[in-house]
Amino acid sequence: MVYLPLQIIVTIFVVLVVFRLTKKYKDNILKTSELVGWLMIWTVVLVVFWLPQTTSYLATLLGIGRGVDLAVYSAVLMIFYLIFRLYLKLDKQQKEITKIVRHLALSETNEDKEQKSN
Repeated sequence: MVYLPLQIIVTIFVVLVVFRLTKKYKDNILKTSELVGWLMIWTVVLVVFWLPQTTSYLATLLGIGRGVDLAVYSAVLMIFYLIFRLYLKLDKQQKEITKIVRHLALSETNEDKEQKSN
């Protein structure tokens, strides 16, 4: 098979990623739902690399031209979803930072007033 070296490289990469995911899960960095989601994604990557005809079969079922088209559409959708999630997290962090800075500014102002009155 022509793809064998690439398939082996991708498999090794996926195994390393899965080890890293399980370590992050054990360290309570990842939630169970996040671990399961990422494991599903990496399992799909392995299936596509070892059985590329599955994308053609699924593309035919879904009425999409070729298997490659299905893979590209799926990847673009996944990227947009992940960017959206990152945007939400970044927005939340920005609001929390603003809240903290306001609190610190108010507490410093109150301390300055107390020092001037003494």
